[in-house]
Amino acid sequence: MAFVGSLCVHALLAWLIITNLNSCGKKGDFGSAEVYREVGIRYETPQPETPQDEPTPETEVTAPDLPALPDLPESMADAPLTELPDLSPQTLIGPGPSQSAMPRTETSQAIADAIPAPAPEATAGIPSTTKFFDIATQGRVLLYVIDCSGSMSRNNSFRQAKSELMASLQRLDGSHKFQIIFYNDGMFEFRDNRGQPEVHWATAANMSRAQSFISEMDNSGGTAHFPALTKALSYSPEVIFFLTDAAEPAMSAKELDEVRRKNNGRAAIHCIEFGIQPTDLKLPNFLQKLAAQNGGTYRYRDTNEFGR
Repeated sequence: MAFVGSLCVHALLAWLIITNLNSCGKKGDFGSAEVYREVGIRYETPQPETPQDEPTPETEVTAPDLPALPDLPESMADAPLTELPDLSPQTLIGPGPSQSAMPRTETSQAIADAIPAPAPEATAGIPSTTKFFDIATQGRVLLYVIDCSGSMSRNNSFRQAKSELMASLQRLDGSHKFQIIFYNDGMFEFRDNRGQPEVHWATAANMSRAQSFISEMDNSGGTAHFPALTKALSYSPEVIFFLTDAAEPAMSAKELDEVRRKNNGRAAIHCIEFGIQPTDLKLPNFLQKLAAQNGGTYRYRDTNEFGR
């Protein structure tokens, strides 16, 4: 029995050993409890360490050689002037000056020639100066009040007045407005092409009509100063040239005050008197007061000089 028991024990041990040897050669997943992975050893070459306390050497930058600057003068007055080289004219690029698409006709050329050239003062941005019997003034809106009574025939007075009036108008440019009032015991105002009496721009067309108006005027009748002056003030001018040979009938003090009140300093009223006696014999009259009360200038002209 002992032998049989020993044989059984040894047979069981032999079976267990064989079973374990067969299971060691298997690969794969034998359950969720243990996972078999391939493993290995990685070898890295160590890098030399750089000491932290040693500074990194700086690279020296060499400045380029620059030319020496010239000595500057102590003031601009001592600075020498540098002559500029002569530059040859360059060819213009583009279409050039604009050209009119329509040919210029004789009529258009005549109209262009009739336009007066602007006075030199107008280009400076201020009203140009015009004169009337040596009285120079500046203003944008000008009124000419001219006596055309019968007495103005003496010594070519009326012809002289019209000639001087045309010359004064020619000194205006397109930035001015003007009006002309001839008066005796009535009034004759310059009207536009619609027949309206108003201030007119100093255009070529208006200048042409004004010259015709002046040329066709004649003198006759009596004299009434006050209505003509108040009518002139209704145009709100900046300048009024007032010409008469009639010291009589004189304007009354009431009429002078009324003109001064209506004007209220807005217009300078310049007075020109035609007379038949030398200047040194001329007595003061209402025209001098009228000019003085309205910021104007007074001139006396001996008409005996006109016929010479």
